[in-house]
Amino acid sequence: MNVLSPFIEGSVREQEYRKVKVSVSILSAVAAVMLTAGASQAATQSELLMNGRSPHGLPVSGAKADKVVDVTRGGSINVDCGQVVEFRDGGKTFSWKFDSAQHRAVNLANIAPEGFANANFTVHVSRNESEGS
Repeated sequence: MNVLSPFIEGSVREQEYRKVKVSVSILSAVAAVMLTAGASQAATQSELLMNGRSPHGLPVSGAKADKVVDVTRGGSINVDCGQVVEFRDGGKTFSWKFDSAQHRAVNLANIAPEGFANANFTVHVSRNESEGS
């Protein structure tokens, strides 16, 4: 047995401990980044129903719009459930049929195609006549 064995063994154990400690720190940092990214994705995903559709209705094309709205300046509108609204922002347009059981305010950014939405525009969805009060 070497006289230095206890010191060498202790030194090796200390090096292994440091390696494990660094590995745990790196894994913790990676996990934190993944959780942050997952939370932002979850915020977007939380707006979807289990079938992947929006709880606010669906995009439509070729349907006659009940209302045409310019969203360039921001603001808000009131619509009834079931109405089709054409939204315009400069040269961009899209149409949406509001079909919601929740009948609540919707931020246009939550339903507009990517690159379209004016984040300062809100749609207030009310029950239609056939749904009662």
